[in-house]
Amino acid sequence: MTKPSTPTQPPAFFIASWQSLEEGLTLMAGTPERGRLVPETVSALRKAQAAGDPPSKLLLRVLAATAFLADDSPLRNMEGVGAMT
Repeated sequence: MTKPSTPTQPPAFFIASWQSLEEGLTLMAGTPERGRLVPETVSALRKAQAAGDPPSKLLLRVLAATAFLADDSPLRNMEGVGAMT
């Protein structure tokens, strides 16, 4: 008995401009102070890509930045993108 063949799907890619990422992160920012960190965060992500980060690592950085920026708790005394680490 043979199994029916299922069509294989080619690998898919999600492509977004840096501007659309910045706009999305700004909309998702949990607080105004986190919203002010969005341009610095996107700049750091762009630098990571330019430095040769592989796509999987860059995606992880984008997801971590999204989680950090979407949090609605106060930042306390943390400042800048370094506060994410």
